[in-house]
Amino acid sequence: MVKRSVALAAWGEEGLLLVKRPEEDPEFPGVYGLPAVSQEEGESLEEAARRVAREKLSTEVQLRYPVAFGREERPGYTLELWVYEADLLFPPSLPEPKPGKTYYTAFRFGRPEDLKEAARTGSLCSRLYLAVKVGC
Repeated sequence: MVKRSVALAAWGEEGLLLVKRPEEDPEFPGVYGLPAVSQEEGESLEEAARRVAREKLSTEVQLRYPVAFGREERPGYTLELWVYEADLLFPPSLPEPKPGKTYYTAFRFGRPEDLKEAARTGSLCSRLYLAVKVGC
């Protein structure tokens, strides 16, 4: 099975938006990384990238372009992931969580280098964005 996802490297005046995953998250508990969603049936990559901002950050973005793509085998599925760079149009806020989706418990602004911890824990989007922006 192939799961397609889109991560958002969203920039605001204070830097790169980083989100904290819940402590009970099975893959990356309590780690700060990039916000992401699974692509829905019939949804374009751009629509999914905008949905990340709306659903998970209660904001809107101006998309720039896709900056990275990666494919990774995971237990039970193959992950295909695109990272889109964007500009925040409004300050983000965390919406009330809905069942069946991963919501974030906090956010902060930082730099691409701040994704190193998430990359070490196995975050594909963090590894991809670091490779593009920092060269590691």
